[in-house]
Amino acid sequence: MDKNQKKEELRQQLLKKRESIPEPEFYGASADIIESLKEQREYQNAGTIHCYVSMNERREVETRVLIKEMIARGRDVVVPITNFGSGTLTHIRLKSYSDLEKNKWGVMEPTEGEQVSIKDIDLVIVPMVGGDLECNRIGYGEGFYDRFLKDVHCPKVGLLFDDNIIEQLPTENFDIPLNKIITEKRILTTG
Repeated sequence: MDKNQKKEELRQQLLKKRESIPEPEFYGASADIIESLKEQREYQNAGTIHCYVSMNERREVETRVLIKEMIARGRDVVVPITNFGSGTLTHIRLKSYSDLEKNKWGVMEPTEGEQVSIKDIDLVIVPMVGGDLECNRIGYGEGFYDRFLKDVHCPKVGLLFDDNIIEQLPTENFDIPLNKIITEKRILTTG
């Protein structure tokens, strides 16, 4: 079995595990992860924060409350728009949570707004399907975040439920490790 097949098999197992989390546990663990994120120096020092908008029905660590709170507190929040044709993300400054609408995958995205250069982003909060002890991540397999993260020079922090951490993911040279992964039980860091 090659790395791609192995990764795909692993991705499916991790997605199943994540999607089976009962709702109360999902919201409780998400809240713990977000509280831990807020205590991190990278979060406290960031002027402009790029954050994924969680797909709660797919049990991504919940970020919607965090995004609303950051906007209410006057933080500079950037969210991605998925460009399916080019496989890239466009980064849009979000002024109000109500500016978001579902795209064809059911992901909440802005339909328009001010585009932000990635060099102006101070922290990227990254969605994950799984991760390992070396802060490698596995996503949905489309590569949107891999293409984005390779050009990012600020801290990259992944949010993940602890059950979806495995010892070692099969990685390829285009995979970009994160600086930190925060779970409800621990914080993993790269060096």
